[in-house]
Amino acid sequence: MKSLTVCFLLVFSFLEADHPLKMSVCDVKYHPDKGHLTLKFKFFWDDLEAYLEKQTGRQLTITQRSSENDQVLSAFIHRNFTLKINQMPILPRLYTTSVQDVVLVVESIGQGFQPAASYEVEVTDRLLLDAFSDQYNLVRFDFWNNGNLETMRFEKTEEYLRRKIAQ
Repeated sequence: MKSLTVCFLLVFSFLEADHPLKMSVCDVKYHPDKGHLTLKFKFFWDDLEAYLEKQTGRQLTITQRSSENDQVLSAFIHRNFTLKINQMPILPRLYTTSVQDVVLVVESIGQGFQPAASYEVEVTDRLLLDAFSDQYNLVRFDFWNNGNLETMRFEKTEEYLRRKIAQ
């Protein structure tokens, strides 16, 4: 009976363990039909919620949309993510949030974007890099809606990248 209890605890612990992948993704896409740029941030919501609770000292439920959660998420993104395109700062303005299984999606409109034939992109991405030693972040760009994504990868040793992107 004792060994059955130990087995049950081991199996239960395994099922409740954190997911092994520590990453976030930001999809930056230009929508010519709408005339604006979107930034779609994707986080494992449990990682982000635990981190933000530790930072704010408050219990949060970031999977539920509220003005307080929107403010916390906006402040977190503004503190840890900057984007310049052709030397113009792009300011993400939170548009909506949603939950897709274990992922929190934070959608923003990028204010200040001007379409061009090519782009000099500068990104600083520190999102959750100080939370987990194995955290990494991807920023993927789609300026021409052709499915060809330019991807930048960020980790603790590389928070800032600059790249020229042309069609």
